[in-house]
Amino acid sequence: MTTIKYFIVVLSLLVSAASFAAPRPGFKLIGPKAVTEDNVKFRWMSNDGEIILNCSHVYDRPDAWDWDVWCGKGTKMFREFRVHFLVQEYNHPKLEKKAFQVLYWVTDRNSEPRKFDSMSQWLQFNGKPDVEYFSFSVGVENDYGILELDYRP
Repeated sequence: MTTIKYFIVVLSLLVSAASFAAPRPGFKLIGPKAVTEDNVKFRWMSNDGEIILNCSHVYDRPDAWDWDVWCGKGTKMFREFRVHFLVQEYNHPKLEKKAFQVLYWVTDRNSEPRKFDSMSQWLQFNGKPDVEYFSFSVGVENDYGILELDYRP
């Protein structure tokens, strides 16, 4: 009986992961957009906007799209995060549309047990957009803070 329960749990996780990764009808995956340390910027802000901490980052695991992010280094407000950030590009050859799937997941390394926050977006455009930058934010620390991410493709 335990084996059947285990199988059902694993199957449901695989199905949900596959459906999450599936593009909208008619869209074809082009692939991940190139992300480098130079075309992203992180910033931590209190939810009321009164406190802003600049962040430094390193692309720790490019093969897994994982970053280490440190905000407020050298201050009493130091924060440390692990970020998973991936931008997948899609096109729709018949309708002249382009889309981006964005995964922005944050692990708060300041808390025990670890807290996780995430945001996933599907951005769809008519034509071929000339994107200057994307800006995303995730509420962290029970929404008392925000970890912003600016990405310039």
